Amino acid sequence: MNPREIRPQPLLGLASSGSLPLPGYAIRPLSLRSNFAWVVAGNSIYALCQWGMIVALAKFGNSFMVGQFSLGLAVVTPVIMFANLNLRSVQATDARRQYRFAEYLRLRVALTVAALLAIAAIVRFGAYEAGTASVILALALAKGIESVSDIHYGLFQLNDRLDQTGRSMILRGVLAVLALSGGLYLTGSVFWGCMWMALTWVLTLLLFDMRHGRRMVSCTESPGTAEPRKPPRGLRLLVLALPLGIVTTIATLNFHMPRYFIHAFQGEHELGIFSALAYATASLTIVGDSLATSAVPRLSRLYAGGRLAEYRTLLLRLVAAGSAIGLFGLALARSIGPWLLRVFYNADYAAHSGIFTVLMGAAALNFAASMLTSGITSARCFGIQVPLYLLVAGATAWGCAEWVPARGMAGAALGVIFGAGVRVLLSAAIVLYLLAPDSLIRRREAMEQ
Repeated sequence: MNPREIRPQPLLGLASSGSLPLPGYAIRPLSLRSNFAWVVAGNSIYALCQWGMIVALAKFGNSFMVGQFSLGLAVVTPVIMFANLNLRSVQATDARRQYRFAEYLRLRVALTVAALLAIAAIVRFGAYEAGTASVILALALAKGIESVSDIHYGLFQLNDRLDQTGRSMILRGVLAVLALSGGLYLTGSVFWGCMWMALTWVLTLLLFDMRHGRRMVSCTESPGTAEPRKPPRGLRLLVLALPLGIVTTIATLNFHMPRYFIHAFQGEHELGIFSALAYATASLTIVGDSLATSAVPRLSRLYAGGRLAEYRTLLLRLVAAGSAIGLFGLALARSIGPWLLRVFYNADYAAHSGIFTVLMGAAALNFAASMLTSGITSARCFGIQVPLYLLVAGATAWGCAEWVPARGMAGAALGVIFGAGVRVLLSAAIVLYLLAPDSLIRRREAMEQ
């Protein structure tokens, strides 16, 4: 970290940017444009690397290996996401600095260990083939390490220094695709590829995330940053974040819902093809999520400061930008989708370009919905998101149950787009409620009680 990035910041009131005062010394925040550029770069390269891992599995292995890897993620990710409690969003919206970074970190580590034990129990008592079980455990280890890096990303995001997040994600993504590809090529084993990937993520965590995190904490926190430590504080943080933990778990289950139905009705070969098509939309999805992520701290400060007009304007700009990104991706899929699938995969995948177009349409809807839900999270309106995502997951599950048995992968794609449409409508309704002035007054009164 360059010493010039650090400057004294006096304890004043709200700055012109809408930020709350920070104690002592602070890391110089980047502009929204710079933060967006860094998070887009980091997330885009990371997404491309994730896609590169699927391409490597398809090129060096076969569709069964792709399905095995995807099934492992479908088993591991919901458990890890629930344990994460989406503490990163709680950190990023903690405009009043109610909790210290060490409290977030301790809770994240404890819950990650519990999640790894739970996944081990699932594998132990589940009817998984030995090779698939080993892949699940290796992916659990990698995801556990990733969750510790993620809590550092929350620290970077809170201080408007998403350049650190971007650099870390680029490093992790490149190392992951090299490790998985190298392990798969040299050993022919998905398990060893995942283990090599986990090793590279440990190195990134130790040598980059923790090193920069310690420096940032020393510059932005002082003994008086938060209330004196009390035994119940960890429990209070757990209770605060629990709704978001439930939300991210439901969202993850919703994302993997079509895979569960395809695996049950079609098998791992079709699951591999569908997963490859879905991952092909990931790069544009990451761009949309990056835009939302970079704006969350600023949206949170505007809403906490009662500046609803500025909050509304920024949120509308985000929705417009997300919609434009989604429409661009849809146009790309309709025009050159078969060619892209043939180049990156092979003719077997290109034969399903119609499904790819439907999945890109669902991604376009989710872009707009992501911007709206970032506005909900910025207002620290966590509890309402539980019924929101329950309804979205229910819609996706209903669509998959209705259409997958008869239409296979095409039915799964229809289920995805149906769930995305429900998410847009419900998110828009909640945002309209939050923009009412009396809603802000009621929320402030509830926080003061």
